[in-house]
Amino acid sequence: MLSDDLGQSMVELALLLPVLVFGLIGGADLARAYALQLAVQNGARAGAEAFAIDQAKNAQQAVQRAKDEMGRTPGMSCDLAHQCLVSINWPPGATTDGSSCTVSPPTVDDPCFVTVRVRYTFKTIIPWPIIPNTANFDRSTTMRIFY
Repeated sequence: MLSDDLGQSMVELALLLPVLVFGLIGGADLARAYALQLAVQNGARAGAEAFAIDQAKNAQQAVQRAKDEMGRTPGMSCDLAHQCLVSINWPPGATTDGSSCTVSPPTVDDPCFVTVRVRYTFKTIIPWPIIPNTANFDRSTTMRIFY
C-alpha cells in the first residue's frame, strides 16, 4: 500500500504548479497595470500643476515635469515616443505658453485653464492567451492657471 502512494505528491505538484505560476505572473501583471495607471494619472496632475502655479514656464517644461513624475514609478519608461505621449491643451485663443489668456493674471471672473493629457501603452509581462496583451491608459487633468 505504501508503494502505491509514493508518486502521488509529485503528480499533485505537477498538476498544481502551472496554476500557481500563472496566478503569480497574472497577479504581478495586474499590480503593474494598477501602478502604471496611477503613474499616468499622477503625471497628468504634476504637469498641469507645474504649469498652473508657474513652476513650468512653457509647455516643454510642463511635459518634462509630467514625465519626471511618471519616471518615479518602477518599471515605467517614457523614453519611447510611441509608448508615452504627453500633450497640453490651452484655452481657445491662447498661445502655447498660455500667455494670451484674456486677462493676465487670470481672475475669478475670467479664468484660464490648462489641460495635460497623458497616454501610455501598457504591455503585459508575457503574452496571455485569450486575454489582451496591451492596454491604453489615457488620463487628463485640468487646472486653473494662477499667474
